[in-house]
Amino acid sequence: MKKLRALQYIAGVAILLILLQRIGGGLKALERVSLALFFLSVLMYDMLNVILAYRVHYLLKKMGYNPNFSCTFLSNLGGMVAGDVTPGRSGYVLMAKLLERCGVPISDSMAAVIAPQGIDFVVKGVGASLAIALLGFSNPWAGAIVVAIGGVILTFMWYEKPAEVVSKILPSFLLSFFKRFGMSDVISKTLKSGIVTRKYALQILILCLSGWIFVGLQWYFVGMSCGVIFPIYVYFLLQPLLSALMFIPITPAGLGIMESGSVIVLYALGIPPEKAAVFAILIRISCVLADLPGVFAWLRK
Repeated sequence: MKKLRALQYIAGVAILLILLQRIGGGLKALERVSLALFFLSVLMYDMLNVILAYRVHYLLKKMGYNPNFSCTFLSNLGGMVAGDVTPGRSGYVLMAKLLERCGVPISDSMAAVIAPQGIDFVVKGVGASLAIALLGFSNPWAGAIVVAIGGVILTFMWYEKPAEVVSKILPSFLLSFFKRFGMSDVISKTLKSGIVTRKYALQILILCLSGWIFVGLQWYFVGMSCGVIFPIYVYFLLQPLLSALMFIPITPAGLGIMESGSVIVLYALGIPPEKAAVFAILIRISCVLADLPGVFAWLRK
């Protein structure tokens, strides 16, 4: 497992280095970035984190818990920073482990963390499909795949059959992932708790769409900061399309893959590769900077 993880990090760095080598000295454009606009993008991603934390907090309250919101928020940041360094951003589910400090059992916190992810993927898939349709791309499968991932997550979380049956068909790599963090014994309870969240699907959807607004503004301010100029609606379409590449579980948080995909897509829209690479790198940096305080959640844990 450690060897595989090391290979994933190496692959991500290698892809990124190859990309940077191909564009040559284009990264000198980083010197001309507007720091004021860039830090506005970080602030927008901070607002997304507030919404994500509130979403989990809301579901936990509906389950009968009343954790301190600051504890939920710090746990969310801990999950986000773990997602920034794990393949497929899978580390975000470890927010449930951190929520133990807030007085919530892992089984219920896992349900509150994972169920909204299914709706998130459906929203991202619809957004990616709109981007493909409206921006003139020809491959419709990207959006459909993301929607399908969301559908699978919701099926696991909202399936009426006994949870033990569902847990048996979980992929073995997920089972080993949970076991490593002492969470394998709560899978069945999590799936049972997930059914409770089904009643609040509309509220979760509204919060997901609210989050899309702020992350779309994040991408807009990054674009403005480095001279990648589009009408504002284009950023809202590019965000779900390109951020979906971060969930490809080959490298940590799609490192190198998201940046390369962004260069290809933005080049098709008339942006020089050098500017496109700067844009993609700044997107990743702004996300990491906003999530970075989550390190304190792990230090406290």
